[in-house]
Amino acid sequence: MCVVRKETASPPLPDGRGLLAEDLMKQHLLVWQHGELQANVSQSDLSQALNTEGSLIWLDIEGDPTGAQQLLTHTFGLSRLTVRTIGEDAERSKFVEGHNYFYLVMHSIGFDQQAEDASTPKIDIVFSKQYLVTLHREPLDWMDRLSTAVRDDKSEESPANRGCSYLLYTVLSGLIDSYFPVLDDLDDVIDQLEDLTVSSTANQVQARIFHIKREVARMRRVISPSVEVTNALISRTREYIPAEAEAYFSDVHDHLIRAFEVLDSYRDLMSGLLDVYLTTVSNRLNTVMKQLTIIATIFMPITFLTGVFGQNFGHMPQVEHDAGFNFWLVLVFMLVITVGQLWFFKRRGWL
Repeated sequence: MCVVRKETASPPLPDGRGLLAEDLMKQHLLVWQHGELQANVSQSDLSQALNTEGSLIWLDIEGDPTGAQQLLTHTFGLSRLTVRTIGEDAERSKFVEGHNYFYLVMHSIGFDQQAEDASTPKIDIVFSKQYLVTLHREPLDWMDRLSTAVRDDKSEESPANRGCSYLLYTVLSGLIDSYFPVLDDLDDVIDQLEDLTVSSTANQVQARIFHIKREVARMRRVISPSVEVTNALISRTREYIPAEAEAYFSDVHDHLIRAFEVLDSYRDLMSGLLDVYLTTVSNRLNTVMKQLTIIATIFMPITFLTGVFGQNFGHMPQVEHDAGFNFWLVLVFMLVITVGQLWFFKRRGWL
């Protein structure tokens, strides 16, 4: 077994920006051939390894894949349509059969708990019986850890010793397993929102609910077609994936369905949180309206009395025959009415 980790430099890209391909693209090349290490693999040696029986190659390209178009076309024999699709930044998950290879489009997911923004970087996977090519524009921690683990695994059960199908399973399994820590982070944010929706009616809470709901829908849109892709991977690659390896890919399919169901539950939960928030706002509005109604009801008889005794006529009995006691009697009467109303409201449970 041999492993080669190779940083490649390419000529300037034809985009007029003056950037080198090595500034935009990083390649990790792992080669297993006859159980021996092949150091300093050139493009001609790579082509020879592709034509050698029993060799296995894993090429991982990180960054802008534009600089690798010639390598993918001439060395690995990918069609122009496949290379053009690889160069697209956004693409729906799909499974395509090419000439002596298969092409997968999958997506990783990420979630920033501070900004509460989701990311769904595309991952292009091309595989045949002798090679596996993975391409992703953004750095992926789980991919780096996986490549290191595969490189250092020298046991008989290592993917390198079992063939390209098991290496493909290892990559897909690492991809799907990376979903669940992201879903756990998302679950923590939803738990915080659950506490806020029953204690706060601020507009920021509603804005956060809509934002998280949109991010959950974004993740769900990329995972949903991936379920069909993994199912097609099992049923349409009989010559490339042996029967004994199908159970492993079925496990990947099951884990993907589980992640999809978790996102589905999050989507339903966010809809429920929105209903709870609107109910909380409605209850808070009802409470305020009840308090205002009680205040208005208390002042109604008082306002009536002040209106009666405040009439502006030339001759009023309560004024002409007043010895100075009517004013105080009216004040006491208004106080008694107010205390009586408050006692009645308290007894009925309105306060």
